[in-house]
Amino acid sequence: MEWQGEKIKILAKEKKISLAKLGMLTGVSRQTVNSWINGQIPKGLHLISICKIFEISPDSLFSDTDNSISLPVHRTRQAAKVTPAIQKDALKLAKEYALFFRNDTESAILPVARVQAKNSADAKAIAQDLRRIAGAKPGEPLGYEGTLKLLEKLGIKVIFRAFPQNIKAYAFFTKIHHHRVVFVNTTTNVLDLIFPLIHEAVHAIRDEKIIKDFYDADEENFCDEVANYTQFPDEYVLWVWKNIEGLKQSIQINLLKKFAEKYGHALFGLVKRIKMIHLEFNLKVGGANTNLKKRFPTIGDILHFEEDPRKFVDVLKTLSPLLINTLMRQLDSMTNRKIAEILGMDNVLDGLAVKNEFRKLREMSA
Repeated sequence: MEWQGEKIKILAKEKKISLAKLGMLTGVSRQTVNSWINGQIPKGLHLISICKIFEISPDSLFSDTDNSISLPVHRTRQAAKVTPAIQKDALKLAKEYALFFRNDTESAILPVARVQAKNSADAKAIAQDLRRIAGAKPGEPLGYEGTLKLLEKLGIKVIFRAFPQNIKAYAFFTKIHHHRVVFVNTTTNVLDLIFPLIHEAVHAIRDEKIIKDFYDADEENFCDEVANYTQFPDEYVLWVWKNIEGLKQSIQINLLKKFAEKYGHALFGLVKRIKMIHLEFNLKVGGANTNLKKRFPTIGDILHFEEDPRKFVDVLKTLSPLLINTLMRQLDSMTNRKIAEILGMDNVLDGLAVKNEFRKLREMSA
C-alpha cells in the first residue's frame, strides 16, 4: 500500500486546523507535518493521533495500489520502438531508487507546462521558456552542459547509469515518489545526449499528461518539436542556412561539421531543423556525423575521468547537483554498497571512496 500524505493537508483544511496546530496536537514540529505530507510515513503513535484528530481509519491515508513510480516514458534511439519489454526493464531500473527517493522529503514548487493545443505556436512558446530558464545565449544552440543546467532548474534529478541492453534509449523520464527523475545511459555520446534530454525534460514539465498504453504518438511528436526549437533557435538555423545555401553538398557538409564542432551538437538535429523551414533541403550527413562524434566523449568518459573519486564527485556535482543534494541528506544512513548502487559503480570499495569524498565536501560547506 502506498502512503498518501497529501491527504493530511486536505483533511486539515476541511477541519480548519492549521498545519502548525496539527503539529502541536500530535506533538511534533510543523516541519515534521510537512514531511508527512511530502511522503514520510508517520510513526505508529503519530499515525494513531492523526487518525483520532480527523476521525478516520489508518487505511484512509494509504492507497490500495502502488503509484509511487510512474510508467517511464522515453524516446528510443533511431527507429527502435517502445515495447512492453523495454518498459519492464526501465521500470525495474527505476524501482531500484524507490527507497532512496521515498526517504527524501525535500520538496519544491516545480514548473508545469500546460497547453490548449499541441501546435507549433505552443511548441515554440514552451521552447522559449526553456531556453530562458537554461540561460541559453540568444541565437545559439543549447549544448549538453546547458541542457543539464536546464534539468536542474526544472527540479529534475539526473541519474547516470549503464542501461540494460534491451533499453534502446539514451535517456528516459519517470516520477519516483513525486521526484522528477531522468535516467541517462552512460554510453551516450554528449552530442547524442542533448536532444533526448530536452525531450525528457518536456515530458517532465508536462507531467499532468497521462500516457496511455505506454506510448502516445501525438505527445511524443509534440515533445520532439519542443526539443527541436529549444536546442536550435530559428536565428541559428537561419544563420547556418545563409552560410550554406546554394553551395555544393560536400562543402555544405564541411561547413555544418565546423558549426557542429564549435557549438557542440550533432548534425542530424540541425539538418532536421533546416528542413522544417526549407522543405527541399535533403542532405545526407550520416558518415560525417559518425566522424564528428569521435571527437567528443561519452557522458561515462566524462564522469570516470582517470577513475579519481575526487574528480568523479566534482564532475557529478556539476552535472547532477540535485542528485548530489539528495544523496548528501541521506549520507550517514547509507551503506557503501548502497552508494555504489545509486551511482552505478561496480564495487563497494568505489562506494567507500566516494562516500569519503562526500564527507569532505560536507565538511567544507559546513
